[in-house]
Formats: sequence, C-alpha cells, structure tokens
Amino acid sequence: MKITHQETKTLVTKPNNNSANSIAPNLIYGCFGGCVGTYCYMSRFNGPRVFVNTNVDDIFNSVLKWESSYVKVPDQQDPVYKMVDISCNTDLVLMQKHMPEDMMTYLKRYDDHENLNSTMATKYPSLLKLDVNHFNKKPRVRVSMMPQAYSDILEPKMQKISSRIEDINRLKELGWEVHINYSPLIFHENWEEYYRELFSEVKRVAGVNKCEVIALTNHPLQMERSNPEAKELMKYSDEVKNKSGVMRYPLEAKGTLIKAFINIYSEFFNPVSIRYIF
Repeated sequence: MKITHQETKTLVTKPNNNSANSIAPNLIYGCFGGCVGTYCYMSRFNGPRVFVNTNVDDIFNSVLKWESSYVKVPDQQDPVYKMVDISCNTDLVLMQKHMPEDMMTYLKRYDDHENLNSTMATKYPSLLKLDVNHFNKKPRVRVSMMPQAYSDILEPKMQKISSRIEDINRLKELGWEVHINYSPLIFHENWEEYYRELFSEVKRVAGVNKCEVIALTNHPLQMERSNPEAKELMKYSDEVKNKSGVMRYPLEAKGTLIKAFINIYSEFFNPVSIRYIF
C-alpha cells in the first residue's frame, strides 16, 4: 500500500440524503480493508493507494460554506443537527491513525459548531478508543456488518462480526451515538437464515440501534479483481444502473427482496429503527 500526502483541490461539500445531509471533502481517500479487493466502490479506480489530504482548514471551510446556505428541517439523518459524513471514502480508524490533525481536535470542530455534527463509518470498532463524553453532542459512528459467512469472503481478515457487535455498548459508554450499517446487503442462497442469525445476535448483545441498509452494488472492474467465491456472492447484482457501469440487483426483484428483508428484521426489531433502505 502506498500513502501519499497532498493538498486536495477537491473542496466541494456534496449534498447527501442517505447517511448524512452532506459529504465533506476527503481527509483521507483510500483504505487498507479486506473489502478493497471485492465490493468496495472506492477502490474501483483508486486501487491499493491512500491519499492523506493535509489542508484541513480548507476542507472544514468547505463544510462551513455549505452549512451557511443549507436549511435544516427534521429528517432521517437527524432531527436537529446538520449531519456531515467525514469519512465517506475511507474507514474511520484509518483516519484516526493517519489524518494530519488529531482526530479529537477535528471532531471538536463539529462539536463546537452550533449547527453541525459528524458521522462516520468503521469496520474496526475495536480500534476506536476516543472518549467523547465531554462533547456537547454525541458524534455518530456507524458500525458496518453483514453475516459472518459473507464477511469471510467479501472482507477477509477484518474484525469479526461478533466482535463488532460486542463493541457497540463499549462505544456508547465512550459517548458515541452508535448506528448499525447493514451494508452491503447481500441476496444469495440462504440469505434469510444468515440475517436471522445476525439479527438475533445483535438483539441479544447490543439491543435496539438505529440502522441503515444499502444493497450491494457491483461493477465489471470489481468482478474482474474478485476471487471466485466473492464473484459467486456478487453475481446476482448484475443489472446496469448508469453509464459508468455500476450494477445493482435487478429492480424488479430488488423491491421484493427488500420487503422480505424488512419482514425478517421486524421479527427482532421495530422497523421504524431503519433510517433508510435501498
């Protein structure tokens, strides 16, 4: 893996309507996770490279510019704060290790702003040690997970799913707002039973948590680099979505499958805890 330090010229905070109200310019672009070699959309053209952007003030000023003209109304992102995804193209833990400004200092920029709050995702919650109980508002971390049988193939050598689930309550004790990111959602043979087992464990160990659900997207470049087992799991996501070649589960089937997923989820949790699903 190659790490390059640079000043990013891409200083546009992009509107978003899924995990956050907006996506901040990248502090870090790239990742070392096992999913880079399978489904990770970020690695589609980036490959095994990581860029660390050092002009932190410029990046945050871009967020402030966006915030000044964005009118917040209560929404699924948050009822009060303008939520900014600060780690869209990397893992939170990689930011914690390599970012040019101390992670606590950067998060405080959002905490000290009366209208902003931060959200970020990780597949390595065990490495997140920051105690943020002294913050004015809880920063949000989204813990990504899927059935372990899928994780072994699509994100090999990463933190085990049971361990991620166990970290949820520890992170709450450290002052974080914890959501679960069921992503990518995989539809394959026996998927229903795999997700029942996952939800049962989540309920037993971590209780009810808000979540987001994003079905697998695919691309010919991802299929080209994946091993045969990963290709097998990804093969049904084969309907071309746009001109860039991104593929998804066929829409005709996807709606039915998502309804089935919600029905299974509802056996364990109130479906209103799903912030969004697509």
